[in-house]
Amino acid sequence: MSNTNYVIMTVASVDFSYRETMTKLMSSYSKDLIAKAGAKGTRFGSIGTGEHAGSLLFIQFYDDLNGYQKGLELQGNSSQFKEIMSSGKANIYLRNIATSLQTKFEQSTEHPKYIVMTRAEASMSDKEKFLDCINDTSSCFKDNGALTLRFGNLLTGSNVGNYLLGVGYPSMEAIEKTYDELLAHSSYKKLMTFAKVNMRNIIKILWI
Repeated sequence: MSNTNYVIMTVASVDFSYRETMTKLMSSYSKDLIAKAGAKGTRFGSIGTGEHAGSLLFIQFYDDLNGYQKGLELQGNSSQFKEIMSSGKANIYLRNIATSLQTKFEQSTEHPKYIVMTRAEASMSDKEKFLDCINDTSSCFKDNGALTLRFGNLLTGSNVGNYLLGVGYPSMEAIEKTYDELLAHSSYKKLMTFAKVNMRNIIKILWI
């Protein structure tokens, strides 16, 4: 999947007994979003760490917010979505929109099995400096197995303006190797002088 301009993230608590059914329904729903609403791709996974551990995360990628509007219209008529919401076993409690800035990272066509999502607080005046640090460390991610990388700002929610980095990996080993090298990288050390990380979660993708 190529770079896109907007990322929509929806978090829901789901009864464990309903997860398999919901995963199948969301897979079908995602195909409709891509075919009928113009979504450039989707991801669906289980949050494994942090305050939302155990919840499920659905990610949509769009070139513009008009695409997301079409997605909302499709959602209102989707039999799969209606079945999920009427089950009484799934509760959406968070949805946010983020920008996705262009980086030097070359996206892979291989689907990741894990996503590490990091949120950080920094001044909006530091955006270019922040992006430079991401680009400077992009080879660190790529060389250690990262498949996808997206970086931007939250536009909605209680952390508006925070920076968000989402990186897809093929394995937990690749995550470990990346951070072993990243912590020693000069640009990462520079980044930590003006940005404060306030969240980092690992998401396990539930379908490929």
